[in-house]
Amino acid sequence: MRRLFLLPALMFIMSCSSHIERIEVTELDYPPDLGIVHRAVWGWQPLQDVLPPHIIHYVTIHHGGEDFPADKDPVEYLRNLQAWSRTEKKWIDIPYHFMIDMNGTIYETRPINYPGDTNTEYDPTGHALVCVMGNYENQILSEKQLDAVVALTAYLVEHFGVSLENIKGHKDYAETLCPGKDLYRYLVDGTIVRRVKDRLGELPQ
Repeated sequence: MRRLFLLPALMFIMSCSSHIERIEVTELDYPPDLGIVHRAVWGWQPLQDVLPPHIIHYVTIHHGGEDFPADKDPVEYLRNLQAWSRTEKKWIDIPYHFMIDMNGTIYETRPINYPGDTNTEYDPTGHALVCVMGNYENQILSEKQLDAVVALTAYLVEHFGVSLENIKGHKDYAETLCPGKDLYRYLVDGTIVRRVKDRLGELPQ
């Protein structure tokens, strides 16, 4: 009788092990001045499924697309967004790799080794997706948020060898208002790329 129960048990263990082994999460080594809030800190729930991994060639800036009041809890928002992304959209996770709150705090979200997701007609494979919470068709981007976008983008450009020409906004790839006119103007006038370049020039070689 023992042999009858042993084989299914072993098959179940092997099946679970292979599933765990294929869900790999790339952990990045951030400089302390970025002040990144790691996934484990805000309560991120581990992946249950994955997409084919990708290599980063672009940094693409988004906004959340909904007004974000100053008193709204960003951690609660992230937890709800993760649950919604998985249950309602059937995505593997929050669609963006990083999210920036109203105070310029940067949160790790989807693991960088898996492509993001979008409701629009562009393929985010190869893109590091940076999203600022809020709606910048209506809201005004703060200097703290702009500083965070620049600092994070500079880190991603340096770490992955992204060309400065590949720092763009969501609307550069799809018919959308994202990342909102008050955020997108800093891409149009070259502010973000210029400040990224300046920041990279100040970093130790």
